[in-house]
Amino acid sequence: MSQLKKILPAVLLFSLPLFASATSIEKLQNSSVADQQKSKQAQVKINQLDAQKLALIEQVNSLQNEADSLAVYNQYLSRLLVDQDSEKVSLETQISSVTETRQGIVPLMMSMLEDLETFIKLDAPFLSAERQGRLTQLKNMMGKSDVSDAEKYRRILTAYHIEAEYGSKMGQYQSSLSLDGVERTVNYFYLGRVVFVAVALDNKSVWMWDRENSEWLSIDASYARDINKAIRIAQKTDIPALLKLPLLSKAK
Repeated sequence: MSQLKKILPAVLLFSLPLFASATSIEKLQNSSVADQQKSKQAQVKINQLDAQKLALIEQVNSLQNEADSLAVYNQYLSRLLVDQDSEKVSLETQISSVTETRQGIVPLMMSMLEDLETFIKLDAPFLSAERQGRLTQLKNMMGKSDVSDAEKYRRILTAYHIEAEYGSKMGQYQSSLSLDGVERTVNYFYLGRVVFVAVALDNKSVWMWDRENSEWLSIDASYARDINKAIRIAQKTDIPALLKLPLLSKAK
C-alpha cells in the first residue's frame, strides 16, 4: 500500500506533461482551423474584389467604346450638317432658277399657241374640226392650275409634233363642204401638204384647195376616178399605184 502511494505520484507527474502536450496540440489544431477559415474568407473577399475589378474594367471598356462610337457619330452628324447646308443652298438656287424659268416659259407657251393658231389658219383646212378642237383644248389648259407647266409644255409640243407629221402622211375622211351657200357631204383626201381635194358622193363634182387664195376651186370631174382610188389606198383597201392628182394652187 505504501509502495502504491509512492508509484501514484510518479504516474501523475509523468501524465501531466502528456496532458499538457495534448492540450497544446488541440489548441494548435483549433488555431489552424481558424486560420484556414480566415484564409478562405480572405480569399472569398479577394475573389469578390477581383470580380468587382473585372466588372469595373468591363464597364470602363464599354463606356470607352460608347464614347468612341459617339465621337464617330458626332463626326458623321457634323459632315451631314455641312452637306445639308450645301444642299439647302443648292435647293434655294434651284428654286430661284425654277422661278425664273417658269416666268420665262409661260410667255413662251403663249407665244407657241399663237404661232400654232396662225399656222393652222394659213394651212390647208384638212381635218379642220380636229385641229381647231385640239387648239381650243390647249388654250383652255393654259388657265388650269391643276396642270403643271411641264405638262402644259409637253402637250403643246405634242400638238406641234402632230402638225409636223401631217406633212408626210396621207389620209381621208368624210365631212361637209359649204360652197356658194350650199352645204353638201363630200369625201376628202389629203397627201401631206401637197394635195388636198374633195369629191362629191356622186363623183360629178371635184374641188381642190387653192392655198394662194384660201378657197375651194372646182376642177375637172375626171379627177374623181384617181381621187377615189387614192381614198381606197388611204383606207388600205387598194394597192398603191401611180395616180394623177391636182397639186395645191396648181389648178386651171
